[in-house]
Amino acid sequence: MIKNRIVNSFFLCWYFTQLTVVYSTLERKCHSRLGFHNSHVFELFSCAWCYEYLFTIKPQRQLFASDRVPFLYNPSKKLLISPDINNQTIINEVCSTVDNDECHRWKSCCVAANNCCKRQLSVPIGDVNETCGRTWDGWGCWDDTEPDKRVYLSCPLYLQYSLPIRQAVKTCHHNASWEIRDGREWTNYQPCLTVDDLKTSIFVGLGCSISSILVLFPAIFIFIRYQGLRKQHRIRLHINLFLSLLLKEIAVACWDMLVTYERITNIDTSSTVLAGNGAGCKILSFVKIYFKCASFTWMFCEGLFLHRLMSDAFSPPRSLIPFYIAGWTVPFITTLIYAILRAVHANESCWSTSYGHFEWIFDVPNLIFLAVNLIFLCNILRILLTQMQSHPNEPSNFRKALKAMFVLIPLFGIQLVVTIYRVPITKAGGLQYERFSIIINNLQGFLVALIFCFLNNEVFSYLRRTWRRRIRDRGISYSRSKFNSTSVNMTLTSRAEGDFQCVHRSLFDKVEENGGDCISREVNEHIPCVNFKDNSLDNLCNRVLLSNNDA
Repeated sequence: MIKNRIVNSFFLCWYFTQLTVVYSTLERKCHSRLGFHNSHVFELFSCAWCYEYLFTIKPQRQLFASDRVPFLYNPSKKLLISPDINNQTIINEVCSTVDNDECHRWKSCCVAANNCCKRQLSVPIGDVNETCGRTWDGWGCWDDTEPDKRVYLSCPLYLQYSLPIRQAVKTCHHNASWEIRDGREWTNYQPCLTVDDLKTSIFVGLGCSISSILVLFPAIFIFIRYQGLRKQHRIRLHINLFLSLLLKEIAVACWDMLVTYERITNIDTSSTVLAGNGAGCKILSFVKIYFKCASFTWMFCEGLFLHRLMSDAFSPPRSLIPFYIAGWTVPFITTLIYAILRAVHANESCWSTSYGHFEWIFDVPNLIFLAVNLIFLCNILRILLTQMQSHPNEPSNFRKALKAMFVLIPLFGIQLVVTIYRVPITKAGGLQYERFSIIINNLQGFLVALIFCFLNNEVFSYLRRTWRRRIRDRGISYSRSKFNSTSVNMTLTSRAEGDFQCVHRSLFDKVEENGGDCISREVNEHIPCVNFKDNSLDNLCNRVLLSNNDA
């Protein structure tokens, strides 16, 4: 009761003050869920309701907003606070009721609301009877929208655990009015608040990326290891495609763990990588986009090379330098142009938010490459079918042509066509389609490495040859070690016998110097007599040992 009286008294004073201001000026107004207000009043209302919407479920909340006056009311102190973010005293008063992270989120929401008002005033007024009008719904800014249309907005970072890759949805009905629930305009922010579903999608993508990395890395090593494979043009193209896919998956995995997962698990949203918007995460975003575009370009290079080889087998490409230049420079140029535009016009959230039509800078070349590869695949299939007509009685030809078509689909990236249209997460099956798209995109490296390396007969023959050589060398090494062990035993035995012979010189009756011959009358007949050119006693012992070793 006391709260209502205080609010009513302040409302009357505020109403007459604003009535004078409104009629004394002809300025345009900004629109929110609460109606039309001039820019200053809009800022106060929006900041008050930013607090209300952000901390609705906060236990022991101290401040409350009203749809009648642009103030925050503190029942315990019986105090009304005008939420002006340009006043540091007011900011300190409001932030004393929340922690540092919540204070940062509240101020970010207020800034977004102020920018929305400026945006509304900067755009010329359209036909209000034919469109749903521009508005601020408490969390997001929406432009004029045509009837019978759904519009989407990236989830704002000041929502707890939200990510820009998810989108809120707002519906404009056929009568040019926004969807109404509980007597007010309604926006579906459910995709921004479902943390568990987002975590599952992240882990699915991470598992697929790791699988591709574990297969692509040894595949590239195998291709480079064997010169017989490395010198072939098609293998060189495979190496570059595999390398682009490997680096893309590494960048995607790093982004998912260092940026996305960190955002939804960090309680302090103001200290996350996305909120910091530092140079490191922007570089990672640039690298992720670049290698994604490079993989599309190299898929096109694969299709162009194979199509040319099939259509004119007697004049294959002699040099791959044009392929190298196009494969790595074309995506770099498109990504660099996009990065410059983002840095100038939308340098926020580590470039993770959608940038509207500017993203066509790199999406258009990627779509063109896919379309041309689809044409290449159809023409290659036509050539194979034409050759089959010359041998109609061989049913195995049809199976070979069908197998070739399915093998070339992941190499040309044709499976990515099904992921072009992004089904909104709010629609039925949207979540399942999101995970299906993640699997298709992140498992491409696994599929091409498996088909063109580990299931390739030529590669398998090289690996089998290496394995057999290893087994043979290991057997020879074992035989040599056994032989060396036997030789050492024989040497030790001979040396012992030689020492015995040299020490017991009395066994020698006579050494004749004619021709250096040694005539021994042996007590032990197991010690042989050896010819010597030097009849000294030391050399005699050494020669005996050497002769035993030679034997």
